[in-house]
Amino acid sequence: MLVRTIIALALGIAIGFTPVYLTQTDSIDKLNGEKARLVKVNEQLTADTSALAEIGDKYDTLEAELSRILLNAASGGGLNMKYMPHPETGEASVALPEVFSFDANHAFCRVDTNKDAFIMPTYEMGDVLIEKNEFFMAMSTTSMDEFKISKDSDGNNTVTVTGGLDCLTEVAKANMTLGSREVAEFAEYKIKATDGGLGGGKAGDTFEFTVYFDKTTAPVNYAIFGPEFTFTGEMIDGEITIPDPR
Repeated sequence: MLVRTIIALALGIAIGFTPVYLTQTDSIDKLNGEKARLVKVNEQLTADTSALAEIGDKYDTLEAELSRILLNAASGGGLNMKYMPHPETGEASVALPEVFSFDANHAFCRVDTNKDAFIMPTYEMGDVLIEKNEFFMAMSTTSMDEFKISKDSDGNNTVTVTGGLDCLTEVAKANMTLGSREVAEFAEYKIKATDGGLGGGKAGDTFEFTVYFDKTTAPVNYAIFGPEFTFTGEMIDGEITIPDPR
């Protein structure tokens, strides 16, 4: 009797456990299938990520190349006219033309001579009378540490250039010569050029050449122009072309 009871109990347990076992087995199979699917999805995502990274690298390379092309395209040159004080009236009426040019590799600004006498307000020597054909000045860059394109507050494309330059300045008066046309003095500079549109100065193009003279390395120019001087004027000829910044 006891044996029958045990057998019946065992059969009952087995009969009751079978559906549960089958259900759990089915769930495990589904989980394993889902795991396999997720592994494949993850592998695909990894491959896609790698492909996107390669595309991103190529885009960055192209972007850098385009930026370099745009920087190289920024250039300009022309003539700035500034007016110096007249020896008799003191009014700023004596024309002093400054020729300038720049690109991504070099920049210069120069005054070859003065056709008429004018008064030069100097930093250390006071007002100096410069007779006709006595003044010469030439600045030529020796390095370009920064060449950056941006937009100004008016929406015009601008370029800012900084670095070092050689400056030759000579005032050749009858009884003395200040400076030299052969011996250059070093100084740091900042150029700001603005592209106002096609048409040069009339369209709003401007060129400013700010130079920072140190008394130790540029004593002549420091005495004349001081620690900071901006060479600029009314742009009456030439064109400045600056592409849109990226």
